[in-house]
Amino acid sequence: MTEQEKKSLEASQSKWEKEVRAPYIEKNPERRKFVTDIGIDIQNIYTPLDLEKRGFEYEKDVGYPGQEPWTRGITPNMNRSGKMDDFMTGDMVSSVYVGFGLPEHVGERIKKLVSWGCDRITLAADLPTQVGYDSDHMMARGEIGRSGVCIDSLQDLEIMFDGVAIDELKGGLGYLGNSFGPFALASWIALGRKKGLEISQYRITLQNDPIKEFFARGTYIYPMDAAVHLACDVYEWCAKNAPHWNGGFLCSSHINGSGTGSLKAAAYAMLDGFVYLDDLLSRGLTLEEIAPVMNFFFDEREDFFVTAALYRASRKLWAKLLRKYYNAKTELATQKMMMGYPHGGETLQEPLNNIVRIGLACAGFYLGGATIMECASYDEAMGTPNEQSHKICLRTEQIVHNELGLHRTVDPLAGSYYVESLTIDIANEMEAEIEKVRTEYGDIKGAIEAGYCQGVATRGAIRRQEAVEGGERLSVGMNLYPTDEPLPKGALRINNDIEAIQIERLKKLKATRDNKAVEASLAKVRKCAEEGTNCIEVLVEAVQNYATIGEVCDVWREIYGEYQPISTF
Repeated sequence: MTEQEKKSLEASQSKWEKEVRAPYIEKNPERRKFVTDIGIDIQNIYTPLDLEKRGFEYEKDVGYPGQEPWTRGITPNMNRSGKMDDFMTGDMVSSVYVGFGLPEHVGERIKKLVSWGCDRITLAADLPTQVGYDSDHMMARGEIGRSGVCIDSLQDLEIMFDGVAIDELKGGLGYLGNSFGPFALASWIALGRKKGLEISQYRITLQNDPIKEFFARGTYIYPMDAAVHLACDVYEWCAKNAPHWNGGFLCSSHINGSGTGSLKAAAYAMLDGFVYLDDLLSRGLTLEEIAPVMNFFFDEREDFFVTAALYRASRKLWAKLLRKYYNAKTELATQKMMMGYPHGGETLQEPLNNIVRIGLACAGFYLGGATIMECASYDEAMGTPNEQSHKICLRTEQIVHNELGLHRTVDPLAGSYYVESLTIDIANEMEAEIEKVRTEYGDIKGAIEAGYCQGVATRGAIRRQEAVEGGERLSVGMNLYPTDEPLPKGALRINNDIEAIQIERLKKLKATRDNKAVEASLAKVRKCAEEGTNCIEVLVEAVQNYATIGEVCDVWREIYGEYQPISTF
């Protein structure tokens, strides 16, 4: 923009503000202050002057899809291309998060999802599984099969995926294994071998980011350094043996949910990634080897445009920081596939309204360049998703991907004065928060141990609740246009009998397996932990011998100890 063009625009905008907008606002005041959940004030209009003020340059800030700065997406054609051959071809993967009750219950649901066109299954494990307890442990009582499916051993996966051709799922299989990533990975490897498959014939995508558990979600087990070491065993094994698998998503979803806001949550997830990168580079891996097996699962729950801008900004910023901090030399080293989990603001009141909320969120993630889409279910505020709600969340993804024209051109929001301004502002503020943590605490581990991240999350959660109670954060049917209709009933409920069934099944397994082989393989797991060597191959042996998650995690508890959280921040 020439200086003359800039002055002309400034003059015309000033005239519009004084002669058109100001008189209108005097008669029709704005209904409230427009500030996003991440703290960015939103102007009433955006013009070329806003991009000029931010130093916007097309090739530096937007560029072309399939190359740095990755703002417009990770492939040149994104969703215009057909079925994908690998995770980096861009075509969206439809995924469903499923887990409840017994393995056979989930197995039936998985078969239906696959028949409806689901590309990827992510298992939701129950709470005992997530913190490394078998179903027969006293700490598991009352929680078996509640928040997810109980997975004590390989036997449970065999039941779940009996009759399911896992090599035909183009997006593969996922698992939330943040605190037990190596056991989760070994279980998938063992299941594939049971089905006679080579590693190259199917895909696995794990959530394997234990650091965020220490301040956002709470399903940690071991001290932080041990947790990082175990997570990096997974990344290392995948990089060397299965580069088409995703060893772990850097996950901001739980961080945002704890109260930080999506901008800082993404910054902290990137900081998690730097810790894993440092460990993996110390093992002799290269950035190019690590990049394909470590990807993003970021989150925004409040604003459609912030969602798209956050994803665009995150890809761009990650590439910039890898070149800045790690001297990355190639685009392979800086490329990141992104997963979206469309949700946010779901209410117990009038739950069918949540279908609209989730659908619009899905479109926002899609326009931001998410490669894997995993919608929430509309009835999650009521309880465990039922069959109908799972079908609706899958159909939402499929409709957004195929029916609305959103796939016809790559990054259709590019060039919007508003979206490009948001993208730049989000990237700048994320970078500032990352620099703050690195300067003041050294890394994200130091920030957690100092209580900094917990403080950010707590203050944010309080702010959000106050905004709801004060009417600043609006929710239709709850604090805006509320009704006195009774709260809905009919949510899926887990039968109490499943606890006895699973415990008896586990008891029989432990009585009939080759316990000498189990003991020998657990001894190898112990030796790996004591020596600090990669544990995946010995874990596969243990899992194939039907060692349970509790038995493996207890070995690690003996070697590493258990994390004791700080109580002040």
